Amino acid sequence: MKRCDHCPSKPMAALTFDDGPSVHTVRILDTLEKYCVPATFFVVGNRVEEGSGIIKRAFDMGNEIGNHSWTHPNLTLNSLTPDEIKKELNDTSSALQSVTGVYPKVFRPPYGAVNETLKSICTELNLPIINWSIDSFDWECKNADIIYKNIFNKLHNHAIILSHDFYDSTADAMERVIPELISREYQLVTVSELMQHSGVILEAGVVYNNG
Repeated sequence: MKRCDHCPSKPMAALTFDDGPSVHTVRILDTLEKYCVPATFFVVGNRVEEGSGIIKRAFDMGNEIGNHSWTHPNLTLNSLTPDEIKKELNDTSSALQSVTGVYPKVFRPPYGAVNETLKSICTELNLPIINWSIDSFDWECKNADIIYKNIFNKLHNHAIILSHDFYDSTADAMERVIPELISREYQLVTVSELMQHSGVILEAGVVYNNG
């Protein structure tokens, strides 16, 4: 994917997609490729083997691939031991590295749930914790028009936008959202690029909601 230089005087945003890959990820990648912009995909580990071709395509296009745990549990529940949480993260990172050749540099906790134990584990595993400032609520509405409105009603510079590449309605919405963001002169970047342009040095175990 040919990438343009970023202009610090223009607004930026990072599109992020959780819970994939799925068949709908392909359509989202097609749209990203059409407009030559990247996103960040937070991948569930137990879907890596079946979706390895999709993940490799996403990575080769210049998208960022992050860790979203192995089985998508709430990692703050008392039923999980620290060792079980570490396994959720380590197994996912290892699986993604086997596909992309790169160890993930960012992590998103399922449901955005964070506690001190998880922060401590992420510090140990050298993983910054990436949440979001705009929730598209695509998981709730499953309606492209509402997803579009939810994003643009709260759009702001240096936003991290949460969606899921697990719904056809999200893929439909992105065919409108991405060109509209571009028409508003938003530069679409990965999470790591957003932080870099914000002058933020990502730290392991720290929670980030925007750039």
